Amino acid sequence: MSPLLFLLACAVACLFIWWLLIETEGVYLGKRAVIWLYDLYARRYDRVKQFDEYSDQLLLAEPLLDRISPQVDPLILDLATGSGRLPLLLARNGRFHGHVIGLDHSRKMLAVAGSKIEQERFQAFISLVRGDAMDLPFPDGAFDAVACLESLEFFPDPEAALAELARVLRPGGVLLTSNRIDMRWMPGRIVSRSRFTQILNACGMLSIEFETWQEDYDKVWARKAGGTESRRASAREPNAGLRNHR
Repeated sequence: MSPLLFLLACAVACLFIWWLLIETEGVYLGKRAVIWLYDLYARRYDRVKQFDEYSDQLLLAEPLLDRISPQVDPLILDLATGSGRLPLLLARNGRFHGHVIGLDHSRKMLAVAGSKIEQERFQAFISLVRGDAMDLPFPDGAFDAVACLESLEFFPDPEAALAELARVLRPGGVLLTSNRIDMRWMPGRIVSRSRFTQILNACGMLSIEFETWQEDYDKVWARKAGGTESRRASAREPNAGLRNHR
């Protein structure tokens, strides 16, 4: 093989490895590879993602609380919580007086999340659980709202994960999730809005709304059929805005 062909082959191999491990986060290698990669990058995850607290409050926490209103003490599940992005957003928000359970399969991601929760003394608002998205360790109808952001496309079976989220959501409860729309790098892992709607309908979800969100995703809202009553009664309190870190 000529030196030029050798260099070209090396470049192609490096590009393939980058796509397989970085761009697609190991999804084509199976669940264990995905978990291993998240464990590997757990302590660098927040630096890589560079979440914007203000935008996340405006586009995630506040709309979720609006849809739960007038209830201020909901029980919420955040599936694939990672470093605790959504639970921490809610705990920092003065409108929220409920509890969030963040579930993830990566021990080291949960360790990072737990460190931040302990540092900000939000243990009263957040619990962390290690578990499998395909077999959630919760009873039917346990949560007032469930969320899963920027994660479904990396699950072995996204439809099964959505079905599990719907199962543990109470009738009338709120679903917040995301659907990847960037089809360049993940063949076979992306679904259209119409197909996503069909999947949610099959899970008993109604009032489905899509909102363009970030560069690669739609933000998706839905409500579970069968009721509108809260899991427990609660009066809305007037204080709003970010909760002071204690």
